[in-house]
Amino acid sequence: MNDISLSHWEREVLACVTEAAEAGRQAPTGDELQERCGCDSISTTVHLVQRLERKGLIQVERYQRTRRITIVATGKATAPVTNRTPHWRTLKRPGRMPSAALPGLKTRRPDVAMAIIKAAHREGMALDDFIAELVWAGWQSREEAFAARVAATG
Repeated sequence: MNDISLSHWEREVLACVTEAAEAGRQAPTGDELQERCGCDSISTTVHLVQRLERKGLIQVERYQRTRRITIVATGKATAPVTNRTPHWRTLKRPGRMPSAALPGLKTRRPDVAMAIIKAAHREGMALDDFIAELVWAGWQSREEAFAARVAATG
């Protein structure tokens, strides 16, 4: 696709993402894109990224709290993400995926809550990201175990 068909803000977002990919950095956040474009709303940057994606200029892998963006023309991508928990909007799953509430866990099992907090710190992850990853991994593991039991009973 030709740059001439892009709006000023689309060109700014594409340039920002391209710079991040070239440098091997994480994909720019909504705040970073908002600052780069000078727009008034984070939702505007979300829509700009979606428009670039629809135009076939970028491919976006969406995760719970971040994304990885590939520039189609060069094949270069922003840095891999540390938390690969899928974004809740893109999960292919039946029903609602459960979420964990740390305050409730602290009340019922303070030892487990403390172990989770320590593990998140040890891995350098935000607590919310770490818990989301635990919930996703646990849910996925249970689904796989269930499928194996169903297959075994044939």
